[in-house]
Amino acid sequence: MARLRRGEKSRKTRQVETRLRQHTFGLHESELANELGWERRTLNNYLRDLDRQGRAYKEGRTWFADI
Repeated sequence: MARLRRGEKSRKTRQVETRLRQHTFGLHESELANELGWERRTLNNYLRDLDRQGRAYKEGRTWFADI
């Protein structure tokens, strides 16, 4: 697994959160991964981190920004 450069994780986290905020009706993980051009496994790690921080949540298969 490649190591991230300094500050890259926080930049990518903000990127995911911004996309979720743009889609008020939420996004499926696969839709978000396609928009960002990421692997779903990678995106899932960021989504789980946001969920633990209370900045995103999942209802069924759809992810939302916790505004």
